[in-house]
Amino acid sequence: MRANRKTRDARNLARPGVTVAAVYALARRAAQLLGATAPLAVLVLAAGCGAHRGPAAEVGATGDVPGALPSGFHFRYRDSYRGWPLRSLHRQHPIRSSFLDPRGEMEIGRGGYHFGIDISVDDARPDLRAPRGLSHRVYAVESGEASDVLGAPRHRRCDARRVSIAHFDYWHVSPTVAPGQHVEAGQPIGWSCRGEWHVHLAEWTRVNGARIWVNPLHRNGKLAPYVDSAPPVVASLRFFGPKDVRRAPFGQDQPEVMKPVSPVRLHGLVELRAEIGDPQSHWGFVARHPHWETLLHPYRVSVSIRSRRTRHVVLSRVSFQSDQLPRTPYLVHYAPETTESLPIPQCRTAPSLMSCSGSYWFRPFSRFRRELWDTRSVRDGAYVVTVRAWDVAGNEGSSSARVVVDNGAL
Repeated sequence: MRANRKTRDARNLARPGVTVAAVYALARRAAQLLGATAPLAVLVLAAGCGAHRGPAAEVGATGDVPGALPSGFHFRYRDSYRGWPLRSLHRQHPIRSSFLDPRGEMEIGRGGYHFGIDISVDDARPDLRAPRGLSHRVYAVESGEASDVLGAPRHRRCDARRVSIAHFDYWHVSPTVAPGQHVEAGQPIGWSCRGEWHVHLAEWTRVNGARIWVNPLHRNGKLAPYVDSAPPVVASLRFFGPKDVRRAPFGQDQPEVMKPVSPVRLHGLVELRAEIGDPQSHWGFVARHPHWETLLHPYRVSVSIRSRRTRHVVLSRVSFQSDQLPRTPYLVHYAPETTESLPIPQCRTAPSLMSCSGSYWFRPFSRFRRELWDTRSVRDGAYVVTVRAWDVAGNEGSSSARVVVDNGAL
């Protein structure tokens, strides 16, 4: 998978006390559990920008669900402004990449989650007043003092420029504000970089005293309006079992130790993989180029297993929630065959019949070290496995599969 500057820079700005050696030690440990040759990279402890003004954002998890925020958590902002960082300020803009998209290279420890969202920008129609090499004005979504101002001429590459204001970081933005300058919400703070076709917006907050990256698209958040009427689609359910149970204590050693199994002959340890995509409802300028359109991943994924004989639920689990950057390696969530969507610059040069959208394969049974369903814990017989997925607007999609547990015959 393609590495990008945001992932590399976020890794390089790790908070004090978390050394590069510690990051790679965790990655190596995760690799031992999850497989060194998996097609998705393992984890980067992405700390992100803002290191110049104190501790950088951390990763986190709450309770038993990786990526979830505490129940009843409330965001606190410096003002009541709501809008978008691009014109029109109070109209929705298309999202290219969502929070917790899988990103990075295959090498161990060099991958990670996308720690913000990418808001698409029409670089084919730049603002007539834009300076050379720049495209559209960028505006603050929260009031505060500008910090971590990385601009020209020191940073010659525009895609490396960014600015931080209050709880938000704006990447691929050439700032027009000075360090320490007070900025009001809705005020211009820079220009998007022409050729990037997006502005990366990242948000942080504090949970239990720790500073963490969070999903900028959340209830009562700063980005509004945001309308999404299309529910996630659970397109396919597939079952797998280990080729050698001695090598798969947690079910995710290496992809080649897992093999497809028939849903009517489930036995022993079983892994479930679900293809889930969330269609977008608002495309803006992207609608003029239908083959540029991409799916997002769902906000939340759960699984339940019900006995067809007794109707009792024998397993119910939420395995993924896109609130904050989790501590778990993302192979815990994403299964092989997951691919990134093409960014617009690459999509523009791709054949017109080629889809630019990636695909998301989730492991609905999976929480770190609880990755499989042990079918030996239930009676042989027929069951219904149901995977449900939600988007940030609360729309729900689901799919079910009838399975048969058959341990007795073996």
